[in-house]
Amino acid sequence: MSRKLPNVSGWPLRRKLALALAVPMLFAATFGSLRVAKEVGNNADHAAAASQVTVLPSAVAYLDAAEDASVLARRKTAAVDAERDKAVVEVNAAADDFAAAADAADLSPTQRAQADSILDLSTQLRDGTAYLSVGQSVSQVRQLHAGVTQLITDIVNEQLQPEPLLLVLGQALDGRLSLSMQQFQVAYDDGADANPIDLASELGVEAAAIDRLGAALGSTQPQVSAMTQGNARRFGEVSGGGVDLGGHGAYAPYDTLTPNLLAEIDSHLTAAAGRARLLAVASAVVTGAALLVAALLALLVARTLTRPIRRVRDGALQVAHVELPETVERIRAGEAPGEITPIDVDTDEEIGQVARAFDEMHRQAITLAAGEAELRTQVGDMFVTLSRRNTSLINQQLGLIESLEQDEENPRRLDSLFRLDHLASRMRRTADSLMVLADAPALAGDGTALTVSDVLQAAIAGVRDYQRVQFVSTPSARISATAAPDVVHLLTELVDNALSYSPPTSVVRVQTTASIAGVLVEIADAGLGIPDDELARLNAQLLSGGEVTADTARRMGLLVVSRLARRHGLRVQLEPNADGGTTARVVLPAQLLHGQPEPAAAVPAPTPLPERVPERVVATAPDPVDLVARSIEPQTGTPAAAGLPQRRVLAEWLAERVPEPEPEPDPVPQPVSVSVPEPRREPDPVPVPAAAPVPVPAEEHGFLDADVQVPLLTDATPIFQTLQSNWFSGDAAQPWSTSEIEAGWQAADRVAEVPVAQLTPAGLPIRRPGQHLVPGGVTPADTAVVRDPDAIRARLAAHAAGVSRGRTAVVPPDPSRQEAGPA
Repeated sequence: MSRKLPNVSGWPLRRKLALALAVPMLFAATFGSLRVAKEVGNNADHAAAASQVTVLPSAVAYLDAAEDASVLARRKTAAVDAERDKAVVEVNAAADDFAAAADAADLSPTQRAQADSILDLSTQLRDGTAYLSVGQSVSQVRQLHAGVTQLITDIVNEQLQPEPLLLVLGQALDGRLSLSMQQFQVAYDDGADANPIDLASELGVEAAAIDRLGAALGSTQPQVSAMTQGNARRFGEVSGGGVDLGGHGAYAPYDTLTPNLLAEIDSHLTAAAGRARLLAVASAVVTGAALLVAALLALLVARTLTRPIRRVRDGALQVAHVELPETVERIRAGEAPGEITPIDVDTDEEIGQVARAFDEMHRQAITLAAGEAELRTQVGDMFVTLSRRNTSLINQQLGLIESLEQDEENPRRLDSLFRLDHLASRMRRTADSLMVLADAPALAGDGTALTVSDVLQAAIAGVRDYQRVQFVSTPSARISATAAPDVVHLLTELVDNALSYSPPTSVVRVQTTASIAGVLVEIADAGLGIPDDELARLNAQLLSGGEVTADTARRMGLLVVSRLARRHGLRVQLEPNADGGTTARVVLPAQLLHGQPEPAAAVPAPTPLPERVPERVVATAPDPVDLVARSIEPQTGTPAAAGLPQRRVLAEWLAERVPEPEPEPDPVPQPVSVSVPEPRREPDPVPVPAAAPVPVPAEEHGFLDADVQVPLLTDATPIFQTLQSNWFSGDAAQPWSTSEIEAGWQAADRVAEVPVAQLTPAGLPIRRPGQHLVPGGVTPADTAVVRDPDAIRARLAAHAAGVSRGRTAVVPPDPSRQEAGPA
């Protein structure tokens, strides 16, 4: 697996400069080191060669002694001869000297093996047995000569720079061996059995060796010249048939030249080792000095580059992290930005130009910040203007809706007006959110402090699915008049958020806890929850007050909550709960409360909402009084969630409030009409939301009229009590009044007492046409309703076509429903 190359472009400037300067310095150091290593190697080579050649004098002496002993043994044929024995002793002594020199010398393994081979193969020369026969004696001497010559060759091969005189020494040893062989042939019986041909051959070999010596040392060299003359004299003697080859004196030129060559070789090698040592030291000193000078120059150049760049970097960081944020804050606060401080680099080269360019960028950034602040102010003013205009129009709309509600008697239209009233109230909250986002000051209230219960009721009245909200407890503390509207707005946003991101069949629980530090409000839903990292980020936004970004633009409700919390010092935090959803915790501090808050008694938890869709019941309505809601809850007799009306079946409510009538004969089911005047209704201070009516086809249940809506009655709740006092009586202090309305309900109660023959699967009574008509409630029908089959067929075909188009249409997804976090 290949390793990833380092990202050099991301390195700091110092490291880049170090890399740029290190490469040539590394090459220089490498070349200098190689030079020093070469000289050190030469020194070691010459020193080793000087040590190795110390074995050659003893090796040459051993060879000379063996040659002399073989010639003397050839001349002395007696069984016992002292002179011959003395020569053998000298051979042993020379061999011992050679062995000692080999042990002391710094020989290589090859050279050491060759020295041991020389001693092993010349054993017969040392014990005298080699001299008993001519052939054995000549063979042993020649073998010893070959071993010494090979040792010289091995020493030359180990040298990096071969010493030429070592080769000359080998040629001198070759010439002396030829002379010894000449002396060996004429030694016995004064040369009586000497072979002239063999003598001539040996003379020729010696002449060739002398020529090589003359080529290396010069023919005028004294020893070489003497060798040449001696060889010529002996050649003439042999040519004339003589055998006088000069005796032992003929060896004099060789015995003089060989020590001189060995001494000169040792001198050359010692001098070469000294020179190599001196060159190695000089090379090391020069290389080190050059590298030191180069390093100093590199540091100086790098310093001239890095210091201004560091000042530019420090100045840029100071501007980015300190000066520019402070200037932006001053600009947003309405102050003048002031003059900028230029970066402390005054040069005109590239780095100075970068500094001036950054100063210009600093000025442009301040200009942009000033323009952004001005644009933000203008946008805020636009938000405020739009919000106020919206609020004015919504207030007018609410007033118009209330006036229409007072004069409306039709249940359907009155229900629609209630829903429009609720929708307009929610629209007013959106306009108030614009004011918050524009950082506009909060509008002054009416100076009345509200209880926490009132604040929660007002908050829940501003959401859509208020029926799903449950109160757990409500403390008696009061919230100051200045903070109450904003607290209502904040809680409304959180409750709306909990309702939007939880299943439509689940409930949202609102629990309040009073303490000395304030009041804690917890709004818990049973939604899918929020991931931990997203939850931490949202809590950070809630704590900081939030800034308008691309992310917060999709969650404007959360931004409004953070702004309101920062305005009044509230603490809002989102946490996961045991149901898998999210709990919003709001801490109302004590400074916003009037008096010491007291813990509130827990309200009995309402029955959970059913998982299935509730049954709908339809009947004729004798009076448009109770038009608050339309949905029927299967459970009855339990407190409503969030203090809102609990729905029950019409017959059940009538059974509780109307006394049981005396038995009367069944009236003839003739449709009659009852005219019941509606009491005067004052405008409501708080819009009362209501669920939309659900039409049920009459054909399915056997009712008289198709799609007739029946309102359901409610229990005594705070909102319903307000309706009672303001709508039915006209005077808030008066109780329910007895009028023609009660007479209408009594008549309806008597009709409701008719035995029921069948029930729906949900346990509700099935009405028969004309069975529940109130006498005088409706006018007789002149003619029966006749249905046109062609019209029904056309409506069914249109319905099928609409369903087909709806299934094939591409509907773009709603981004607001795809978010994982709060809106």
